[in-house]
Amino acid sequence: MGNGNRLVIDDLIVLGRSSPDTMQDGRVSVCVAGFSPKNGFIRLYPTRLDSPLGAWNVVSVPVERNKQDARRESWKIEGSKQEWDRLSDRIEVVGRVRRQDRLKLVSPLVSGCVYNLRDEKISLGLVKPASKRCYFADREDYDTTFQMTLFGRVLASDKHKYGLQPRVEYRCSQCECGQNHDQQILEWGVYEWFRKNPGEEDKVWDNLFSREASQEILFLVGNMARHPNSYMVVSILRIPKFSNQRFSTSNPIS
Repeated sequence: MGNGNRLVIDDLIVLGRSSPDTMQDGRVSVCVAGFSPKNGFIRLYPTRLDSPLGAWNVVSVPVERNKQDARRESWKIEGSKQEWDRLSDRIEVVGRVRRQDRLKLVSPLVSGCVYNLRDEKISLGLVKPASKRCYFADREDYDTTFQMTLFGRVLASDKHKYGLQPRVEYRCSQCECGQNHDQQILEWGVYEWFRKNPGEEDKVWDNLFSREASQEILFLVGNMARHPNSYMVVSILRIPKFSNQRFSTSNPIS
């Protein structure tokens, strides 16, 4: 229930989280993306790193519109600034999607092409890559000031703390653009690999896709608030395949 600007989402299925970033006031936050059967795709920002918003958790959370973000999928948790230290207490985990149910859940949510999302002014959605090439680019906004622990390890995997920018060039399963999409990858897991395995950054692709034969790979993509035609890969979904399941692509939003 809600009044348009405030809402309690009691069926939010968390699909992914992007890498942490440091806000202007010093808070380190994560962007969370998910799907609510009642409300469609949902973006939550800011959220705490230690929140119970792990992938495939089903949560209930009170939200309100973010005045700085006009995208219809975008919300923030009520009290996100004033009650930041206790913000995770507002989130209730009410369930979890079982491994064998995940593909059936997301299959009807997948759009044929990123351009479908763009043309329908949808800022968040799922696409299936028919082909892909992952690589690194130099990060132009690289911040060399690392936040370290006492033992010399990076404390938080803020993407700006790394000179490498993970990217993927791909075609969607029903691509309409006639050329490859080339997008930045924001997947938190990629940056956690960087943090935990310094000097072995290039092995992250094997870590992500070594079991691809038994998994369905989907990209959770989202656009930029100030550049609505530019999309990035918020998270990479690797969903186990089961023998009695078939994947089909359709656009759930008309």
